[in-house]
Amino acid sequence: MDLITYSLLNSNGSSEEYYSDIHDFTNETLNLSEPLLPTVRSFMQFINLNNIEPLRDESEYLLELLSFGVLWQTYAHIALSVKHAPFGLLSNMAEWRKKHQKLKPYIDHIRGVLISYFLLPEKKHSVIPAPPPTLNQLEHVYKWFMATGEFREQALRFINWRNFWKTRPQEEVASLFREIESLTFRFKENAANKLSKYTINVNTFITKNIIFYRWREDRLSCMKSEIEYHLNMVGADIMNRAFAKQFNETDKKAVLVPGCMRIHVTHECKAIKVPGGLQCIGCNKECKVNELRINGMKNNYLVFIIPHASDLSLWSPAKRNDNLGVVASACLTTLVEGGWELKRYGVPAQCVVLDYCGCKKHWHPTGFPTQFNYFELNRRLMHI
Repeated sequence: MDLITYSLLNSNGSSEEYYSDIHDFTNETLNLSEPLLPTVRSFMQFINLNNIEPLRDESEYLLELLSFGVLWQTYAHIALSVKHAPFGLLSNMAEWRKKHQKLKPYIDHIRGVLISYFLLPEKKHSVIPAPPPTLNQLEHVYKWFMATGEFREQALRFINWRNFWKTRPQEEVASLFREIESLTFRFKENAANKLSKYTINVNTFITKNIIFYRWREDRLSCMKSEIEYHLNMVGADIMNRAFAKQFNETDKKAVLVPGCMRIHVTHECKAIKVPGGLQCIGCNKECKVNELRINGMKNNYLVFIIPHASDLSLWSPAKRNDNLGVVASACLTTLVEGGWELKRYGVPAQCVVLDYCGCKKHWHPTGFPTQFNYFELNRRLMHI
């Protein structure tokens, strides 16, 4: 197994230490975010008054504010430098690739070129501090996020915050942005001290591969910064806590795993297509998905292979089983976005992070099977 960007495994090949570390670090982060709770509660009143959505856990809204701070600091200077781009077309294409799987390779190729040319112009690659946000800038950056296809779920949530901020006094909003900026910098510093042992190769990978990914549709996903990995670590833990009650109330459970967990990902894999994705039929006894399938039969849960992150759309409200709770697994660059997508579909969910990334499509020339922590899966299923 090559270390590509991150690994949750310690020297003994276990990720148990990671789950202990991230639980403690998430508690620290939530404590650090407490000064934003009055704003969150005002926002929840706004949401309720305008009937925008069913109210969610306070920690989810705190995560949204932290995500806003991290993504603003990471991308706002680039997004604001892009004055003219086919934002609507790119956003629509990101949805087309989910609905038209046969056309997906062609759509991805075109999107990769358009994203690099319009949204990530070469001359704007230098890292400069993002300016303090204004409401007008938020609208522009929102369109940029939607056009990338990589931050759609965050962008949908940011637009609700922008609508709320428009109702508040200008001085209050400016003060809040300063608080978010302060939280972001403190989070970055704390995460670098306590989580960087799991993301030790992120910066090296970016440096070595920036040219390789230049025209690819998955460029933003694979070139994510170290702080985004840390944000997604905390985000996954917060989501598990916030979504647990609804998940535990379901009678049936399903585990969604990425295609990269299979020992074979080509025609040698005999998994059959079903409405929820692919289902393993046990063609290879050594395949980790087969092991999971057997464990599922013993412990009363189903297993579905989701070959592409875009396949989560198969779990949309029109297609899902309302009595089914889902444990989804993915690598750190896509897990939180996927968790929010399932939330938007109304699917009661939990998540388990892949111990490392290794798929051929995105990360590695030949690829190798990935894995996750079975103890953590059992904790999610039993909510221990």
